[in-house]
Order: sequence, then structure tokens, then C-alpha cells
Amino acid sequence: MKSVIWKRVWKKRNAVPFASESIALVTPWFGDDQTNGAALLSSQLVRELFASNQRVDVLTTCARSFQDDWSANYYAQGASSLENFTVRRFAVRKRDADAFEQANRFLLSQPLDFLKAHPSCIPARVAGAFCRENIQSPGLLKYLSDWGRSYSAILFTPYLYGPVLAGQEIVGARSFLQPCLHDEAYAYLPQVARLFHGARGLLFNSRAEFDLARRLYGPKIATKSTIVGHWVPAPETEIIDGERAVPRERFVFYLGRICESKNVSSIVKAFRDYRRYRPVSRLQLVLAGDGEREGLESGGGLHVLGRIGERRKAALFQSCAALLQPSINESFSRSVMEAWSYGKPVAVNAQCAPTAEAVSECGGGWAASSPAEWIAALSAIDRANPQQLRDLGELGRMHYLEFGTPKSVLRRYREALGISAEPAAAAHG
Repeated sequence: MKSVIWKRVWKKRNAVPFASESIALVTPWFGDDQTNGAALLSSQLVRELFASNQRVDVLTTCARSFQDDWSANYYAQGASSLENFTVRRFAVRKRDADAFEQANRFLLSQPLDFLKAHPSCIPARVAGAFCRENIQSPGLLKYLSDWGRSYSAILFTPYLYGPVLAGQEIVGARSFLQPCLHDEAYAYLPQVARLFHGARGLLFNSRAEFDLARRLYGPKIATKSTIVGHWVPAPETEIIDGERAVPRERFVFYLGRICESKNVSSIVKAFRDYRRYRPVSRLQLVLAGDGEREGLESGGGLHVLGRIGERRKAALFQSCAALLQPSINESFSRSVMEAWSYGKPVAVNAQCAPTAEAVSECGGGWAASSPAEWIAALSAIDRANPQQLRDLGELGRMHYLEFGTPKSVLRRYREALGISAEPAAAAHG
């Protein structure tokens, strides 16, 4: 009876016929307070990719964020209209968090080299528990089953979570996947392989991400793959002095989640070691973003800011000497492209193929992996004169102009999804 009533409610809210190019975006979390790369991408897609004359629905859960309880409903269930799109939220169900954590620990304990050599070695019970006790929303899946055929395209992102893993199988031929794929244990799950093979189209942030997917899931995926790139808005041109609150001395900048999975501790340690080895240096390190700040206190040239607003972020990009991006698991990095849009060089992790290959391709910075290499990168930044830093940053800016502006990236999205209408953001880029 409940399902009948629920379906009537949805019918009432969808009394207006679907447009010929109606589009859905399926993602586990959605909201203006989201800070991770995949969530920012989702927000950007619905606000900038799709034109106002298209019907756009965000299908998401009532859970608050990746960092919060995946079985807690923070938002109210139902639909709400925002700007040029509608957000439809569905309740999450209770889950066995202990079983999920056990499966997760097992996956993370497996050396990648072993998984690469034995791609079928993950026990079925582990893979099943990981996928079954992931974030799950039966109502969202029921909606896809009832209404999925009404959309011309349904875009799922990112690859790892319940609504994406289960939802793609329901809509099949209408499904496009933007995986935000990393070379990590989860990518070797058989359920993930089925996801890639079952999607109608695959959209990748970078060539390195596409190359990884082709290696993992076979050459046949190439015919339905598009490297769309990773766009960021045009840089702020107004010089923001009144709200700078940045170090007076030369500083390097990290922007993103402050957590071990992003390898932030490696650059903090390298910075402290560098300042100890070269006590005359006045180089500073600024960390900005949500996350685990325990043991990270400002002092000794380290500035731990937490979450910052857009104007302060712009001021930091305008003033920094370079960006540091130590993460290994990136399908690309929004902060790297942002830094290049401001003409700033970057230092990235040499073990992260998407960011390291982009730096190698354009020459807009340094790649480091070992503690000694990170210290060497900090030394190079500290000792470079302003013109040398500008020259490196300009190489990165040229890469941004080719692969990171709205006009160039959104054109590739439209072609991949078969969208004919011109999005509003194209006029910006």
C-alpha cells in the first residue's frame, strides 16, 4: 500500500510531461555544503552543464555527506526545485556498518600488486558485504525502476557507492557513468567491472583515468568512452586584499580534505623537516579544508585554516607560490586545475598517474613521492625567483585553457550525452 501511495505522490509532483531531453544525475550525496571533488562535480554539472530549457533531476539520498552516518536521514524525503533543476531525495536504509567495515578493511589490506596479478581473488562474501552494506536507498532504486525510461540520459557518479552500483543495472541502456576512478582495491570488485561493462557510455576526467579503466576492464570499453576533462570556473581577477588573511611571507598552499587518505601528513612532515634543515627559510604552508585536524596546530610556519569561503580561496590562490597536491588516489584534481587557472605551478604525487602525467605533459610543476623528493620540491619553490614561478605557472595555465575551461569541457559532455541545447555556462568560457 505504501508503494502505491508513494507512486501517486511522485506522479502528482511530475504532472508536467518530461522534456525530450530530460536528464537525471544519480549521486549518493548532494548539497551546497559538500566539499569533496565528486560532490563538487555533481553540483557543477547540474548548474552549468544543462541548459535551463532542459528538465534536470538530481536523484540522491537523504544522507548528509560522505563524512556522516550513511544510514541516517538528515534531509527530508521529497522533491525541491533549485535554480534550473530539481533535487529528489530518498531515504537511506539501515545497514550493517560492522560487516561493511570488515569488508573494507580486508580490501584495503590487499596489496595492489597482488590484486593486479590476481584480479579475481577478492572473496565473494567480501565483495557482497561491501556492496550490500554500502549506502543504500531502496526508494531511489524504485524510482529508477518506475521512471527511468522517462529520461533520455541518466548520469551516475562516482563509481563506488550503492545508488550507483545498483541503479545502473536498472536503467541499463540510458546509463552513463562518470566514475572518478582511482587505482585502488575497490576498482577490482567484480560488481564494479559489471558497472563499467553495463553502462551505455563512460566519461573520464583525464587520459590517465581512461587508461586505468581500459587496463582494468579491457579494450572494449574504449568505443563508449569519452575523456571530457575537468573544468573549473574562470579565476577571480579582482585582487582581494581586504580578505586575504594570508601569510606575508612566501607560502605553499594545500586545498582539499585534510585526512590520511589524501596523504596530507606527508607534506606536513616534509615541510617541517625542510624548515628544520634550512632554518633561515621563511617559507610557509597553508592547509585549507575540512577533515582531521588532530595533531595539526598552526605554528612554525604552518597555518591550518579549516573550511574557507570562495573569496578567501581566491585570495590564497592569488598569493601562493605554488599548490601542493600529495594525494595518490585522484582521477584528476580540481585544486590542481584551479591553481593552473591562476597561473600557479603545482607539486603533485608522482604515484598519482592522472596528476603526474598532466604535470609531465605541460611542465607546470613538480612530481614528488619520497620524503626527500617532497623536500626537494619545497626547496625548489622556496629558492625560485618570482619570474621562474610565473613561467612554470604559465605552462599550467595553457593546459587549463585547453582542458579546463567550461566551453571546451561542456562541449565534450554534450556530445557524449547527446544533448543538443547549449548550456548557459558555455557563454562563460
